[in-house]
Amino acid sequence: MENQLYRQTIRRGLFDFHAGEAVPEVRLNVAEYFAAAAEAGMQTITFMTKDAFGNSYFDTQIGHKNAKLNGDLLSEAITEAKKHNIAIIAYYNVGLNSHVAAANPDYRQRAADQTPIQEAFGFYDLLCMNSPYRDYVYGQLYEIAERYEVAGFFFDITYVWDNCCHCEYCRAAYRNRFGYDAPTAPVPGTKEMAQWQSFQRDIRYRFLRDAANGLKAIRPDFLIGWNHAGDPRFGQVEADRYADYFTSEFHPPHYMYGSLLARWKRSFGKPFELMMPSEMGSWGEWTVAPPETLRTTAAIAVANGGSISFGHVAYPSGALKGSVPQPVMEAVKHANDWVQSLEPWLLEAVSEPNVAVLFSIGNKRMLEASALPRSLDEATLQGVHRLLSEGHIHFDFLDEDGLAANIGRYEMVILPDQAYVSEELQAIIRDYVRSGGKLLASGRTSLYQANGERSENFGLSDVFGADFLDMWLYGVSYLYPLDARLAGNVPNMPLLLKTPALPALKVSPTTGTKLAGLMEPAVETKVHRHVYHQHAHPAAETPHPSVVVNAFGQGSCLYIPLPLEAGYWSSGSPWLRNVYLNGLRVLNPDPGIVVRAPLSVEMNVMRQPGESRVIVHLVNVREETAAGSKVFIEEVHPVGEVEISLRLDAGSVRLIPEGTELAICKSSDRISFVVPPFGLHTAVAIEIIEPSA
Repeated sequence: MENQLYRQTIRRGLFDFHAGEAVPEVRLNVAEYFAAAAEAGMQTITFMTKDAFGNSYFDTQIGHKNAKLNGDLLSEAITEAKKHNIAIIAYYNVGLNSHVAAANPDYRQRAADQTPIQEAFGFYDLLCMNSPYRDYVYGQLYEIAERYEVAGFFFDITYVWDNCCHCEYCRAAYRNRFGYDAPTAPVPGTKEMAQWQSFQRDIRYRFLRDAANGLKAIRPDFLIGWNHAGDPRFGQVEADRYADYFTSEFHPPHYMYGSLLARWKRSFGKPFELMMPSEMGSWGEWTVAPPETLRTTAAIAVANGGSISFGHVAYPSGALKGSVPQPVMEAVKHANDWVQSLEPWLLEAVSEPNVAVLFSIGNKRMLEASALPRSLDEATLQGVHRLLSEGHIHFDFLDEDGLAANIGRYEMVILPDQAYVSEELQAIIRDYVRSGGKLLASGRTSLYQANGERSENFGLSDVFGADFLDMWLYGVSYLYPLDARLAGNVPNMPLLLKTPALPALKVSPTTGTKLAGLMEPAVETKVHRHVYHQHAHPAAETPHPSVVVNAFGQGSCLYIPLPLEAGYWSSGSPWLRNVYLNGLRVLNPDPGIVVRAPLSVEMNVMRQPGESRVIVHLVNVREETAAGSKVFIEEVHPVGEVEISLRLDAGSVRLIPEGTELAICKSSDRISFVVPPFGLHTAVAIEIIEPSA
């Protein structure tokens, strides 16, 4: 039977006690700490068992126990946690261990020139999970599993360093797998690059698989997770199958990225947490962030169906030794009290399908192994997330397997510059549109094969209603003129799209209708040939479209042959956003959910299993920076009334947790209501009247 702990709790803590041995002593007032943690509302605590230096915090027979620590800290923690009904997850830092590295230099991860990785994250010795160090780690994990009453495990630093690993064990493993030596400088776009990246992923995959299986053999109900499980930047879905829960770090001021992570994680059906340091921006900064910053990150996590884990640390030595500062616990309590008030409507909530956005792992890996241009830091992914969030559209990120299995549940599908789409998935998408579905695609979608070679035409050219002609020659392009259906709230002039890392495409409409033109700049800007400082002005109209709409079967497709999502992420141009959202309205003029709210309001629609109600969450967060520095949320600026319309029938709409009933206006197959002004977050519970059979 599945361990339900992570489905039935959503308030968590991470006791991030990397104390080391450079201080004169390491102390924790365990009884005081757990009493304070319980008062702050923590239901689970991921508690340190082995830190980044390689020091253990329990009585180990295998590893090095912190020499400045008296007693068995893990045992004491478990005893006190039980008194407060707090479950303990054992934190174990896998990759960093200076004690083992000093005694066994052959265990270190090594670059191609055999340089050992000795300053990982600026300070630490990084070891290889392909070396016999694996057995050391497994031995310590089994010690904990067999001797301590923990609910599960959390692994940190299970990473393979850039261009690693070339230790003797990895070199032998590579030869055994492929039959020749590992490349020291694999060339993008070659078979050896794809093999090298596969080998790097496999190091981590095999370690995590075997760690999870070994611990489950001891106790099947252990919950197993690790940092960046279910993270699109990693995209290591093979390893993630062995995680019982997903975790990623969440750092202000990147509030929108927390939402992006949550939307991706929730699509896999596993409980997940966002893990935020309660300090000012990152781990171990020893000063608490403003309480409203913590509450904001909590709101983003739980409104998207996840849980929040606040990292914190005690002073290990000195005048304040042994305690977590009271302001830290007060800030955590401020957030957790608010979460607790909403818990009846949060537990086990899942996203109600509306719009699906494909983030293909196959496409990600193809681009990473190829010499093709790709958006750094996944600008396409972050761009489409911001566009849809600011458009108040409820959406999910899905990988190719998730989309193939669930496409029929969504009223619209978006393929943002998904250069490689398998033939099997193309057929599924084609049938979806033919049967009445709505599709938006952009950029190079379906133009490339799995090996990175460009096809003669789009695989989905019939659905797009356009044929591929050539790549755009210029680093900038201009959208102009615009059809009236796209031109609302947009100035009547050419609109700049600048994405030098990603190409625009020349296409020719076939069955599709041109909704916007594409203009060339006067010249391609170079040092010896330019107009003004940056890029040349629009000068020549072309016959090529920048937006095409096409009827296909009973459905329709809007195709944008530009990397518009990445362009929006880099520029923030409101005109690009408005064109994109106008295009969605052309494609789907009667969406199931319509929200009229300020740009800062993000919307999520969730449903709890077995309940005939949906919960609409509105989170009011505007991400900003000041002169390049971090920005913390100290005060929340309220928004006015928000209008919501949904295609369903309802008996009542109530604000939660207050219970205030809102007036409903019913017309045809829709309901609409007005949400009163609110600050950071508000939510409504809609009791649905299911249609009779």
